[in-house]
Amino acid sequence: MHMRGFVVVLLLCIGLSCFSQEMVVDSTFVDDSVVVEDTLQVVLLTDVMENAIVHQDSTIRQLMIDKQMGIQRGKVEVDGFRVQVYSSNQQKTAKNEALLLQQKLEKSVNKTIYTISEPPFWKVRLGDFQTREEAVVYKNELIVQFPELQSSAYIVPDKIIIVN
Repeated sequence: MHMRGFVVVLLLCIGLSCFSQEMVVDSTFVDDSVVVEDTLQVVLLTDVMENAIVHQDSTIRQLMIDKQMGIQRGKVEVDGFRVQVYSSNQQKTAKNEALLLQQKLEKSVNKTIYTISEPPFWKVRLGDFQTREEAVVYKNELIVQFPELQSSAYIVPDKIIIVN
């Protein structure tokens, strides 16, 4: 019993001593001719892992290169336009009506639907358009598909999300 406890304590001490080791990662990617050198804090399970070969998706390599070059990719919020198809401040019904309209539109539209609560208003907006002209074209297509939205659909300036 005492020997088993000693082994457990010994293993814990060995494991804890590895927590703060630094390892220099010197990765060479032959297919892309990219060399990445960086110092990382890592948890080493054994000293054998110092020379481990890491196989990773090319997207990760591109993200590492982008980070070194100071390039930020992903979703960015910019000024743009959306098509608003619903807005109401009726406290008892606005939320339910907005959510029902969203569910109806989700079955048929290919744009992102935003159901927004800006007290006291509930709004439903569609799309992420960089220009007013793009939003107008989409609004016209939407009205053909949903004629009942003609009186409530209009273009609004908004912060939109684009992928760069």
